[in-house]
Amino acid sequence: MDERVSWGRVLAAVTCAATVSMLPVFLLGAAAPSLGADLHVDAGRLGIAVSAFWIAMALVGLVGGHVAHARGSRATTIAGIAIAVVSLVGLATAGSFAALVVFAVVGGAATALATPAGDMALFSVLPPERRGFAYGVKQASLPGASLLAGLGVPLVVLTVGWRWAFAAAVLVALPALIALPRRLPRPAVRSAAEPAARRAARPRGLVPVSTAVALAMAAVSATGGFYVVAAVAGGTAAPTAGFLLALGGVCGISGRFVASWRFGTAARPLLVCAGLMAAGGLGTAGLALTGSTGGLAAATVLACGAGWGWNGLLTQDVVASHPEATARASAAIMVGAAVGGVAGPALFGLVATGAGYTVAWLAAGGCLLLAAAVLVVREARRAPAPVSGATGHHR
Repeated sequence: MDERVSWGRVLAAVTCAATVSMLPVFLLGAAAPSLGADLHVDAGRLGIAVSAFWIAMALVGLVGGHVAHARGSRATTIAGIAIAVVSLVGLATAGSFAALVVFAVVGGAATALATPAGDMALFSVLPPERRGFAYGVKQASLPGASLLAGLGVPLVVLTVGWRWAFAAAVLVALPALIALPRRLPRPAVRSAAEPAARRAARPRGLVPVSTAVALAMAAVSATGGFYVVAAVAGGTAAPTAGFLLALGGVCGISGRFVASWRFGTAARPLLVCAGLMAAGGLGTAGLALTGSTGGLAAATVLACGAGWGWNGLLTQDVVASHPEATARASAAIMVGAAVGGVAGPALFGLVATGAGYTVAWLAAGGCLLLAAAVLVVREARRAPAPVSGATGHHR
């Protein structure tokens, strides 16, 4: 670890970078009622636009970790921020549905670069005892984007227009660029004596985890993309729906922080993640069964607080388990998240169009429950990890 680099500055920079890279997809969902009227975007088309973001994230994510290792975390983070700004400006000026899709793709590419680069930067400067806190804060970027998007509905979208919401989101890039140190150390390179066994074990360990992440993110991305438009379709006023989405963002931030901080040193963190996914699945299904604002708020707290709360803890566990290839391990999980992000909004939009939002929410909740089951089975089949004093558990 390089003592000359402030890990607090790095944490602030990568959190803001991750947030600005996620804002395009969450603003698409939050502003959907207004931009849909202007650009003739229904639930099915919204699903396509949101899925385009995640498709790009999945494809670019296949090489995002390699780019971060080859070019360095600082250069890759800056590239992600710049591409995110292009996406937001393009969405703010879009004049057609096709343009929305194109700049959603650009936004997905930004996230695919900023995410593994940020995880690599954090791991290189963080002392082990700070990782639970730091990864909880950093992974709060997704619910943080949801919070900002939700607040943008009553404060910007419904006052000066949806285009200004995308334009104002560009400002989040400024603190990321200001806080990012001029130089960042690289994580320690693995020694030549140990890599063979760990190289062989890594794919077997991450495939079920990535599968669970894909299932969970299918529900999470659908919630972020369709929450406002579904609530409005159910009779909730648009400003109220925006504030409830913001409430969900606050709960998601709190859930990720508390889970990472409280359970970061647990013997089996993925079992904690499974519990959070299961609780979130019940809350997400509850979004379909509530008939009042109070009931919708209660379901939102559980769906977002627990259903979005697992990501920081899971990322911390995966990165700590692969200190010799932090960005590649992060990218492997991110590809799973992107696959879920592709399928979730597209399928949710199709189900909502054909069978209604009630069925769509129940299906989304089922995805989180299935994700929890995958993690439980994976942990049940895994042999107990040997005690290691230096690097913790390995998978």
